[in-house]
Amino acid sequence: MKQIFLYTSLAVMALAVTTTGAAPERCDGTVQLTSQSNFQVRQAGRQTFVQFDFTGLHDICLADRSVVTGIVEGHLVQRTSANGDFSLTFDEVLSYNGGMLGYRGEGSLTGGNWQSNVMTVGLGTGPLAGIHGQGTFVFTGPASLTDVIYYVYTP
Repeated sequence: MKQIFLYTSLAVMALAVTTTGAAPERCDGTVQLTSQSNFQVRQAGRQTFVQFDFTGLHDICLADRSVVTGIVEGHLVQRTSANGDFSLTFDEVLSYNGGMLGYRGEGSLTGGNWQSNVMTVGLGTGPLAGIHGQGTFVFTGPASLTDVIYYVYTP
């Protein structure tokens, strides 16, 4: 299912590039989680599952090349194995100046190797309409991340 979603997202971005002729533009940003709620932990054998809702701040680059900070609300699920390997998934909605844009991400740490993917979901509204992106993220602290997302802007 995740691969189907990834392939669909790549196809949408390729279509956006083909339609506009624009190459994806790199955007370096930060994410800062400011609160967590509905925190749940459960054990399943040698694995621990943690999930919670969150709010925070997330940078985004607009079509005019300005970098702005939006407010995010989302939900994260993390699975941690006894050996320290873990995976996580999250869904969030970024709000900025009356507009909204969804994001979906996943990451995993296996044997010391970190891999991640984040992408926009949907068309966006208001000043975030027509923004499509895909990239990676890395944790810089317990509640902070940096990301590099390549955006395509469609009219």
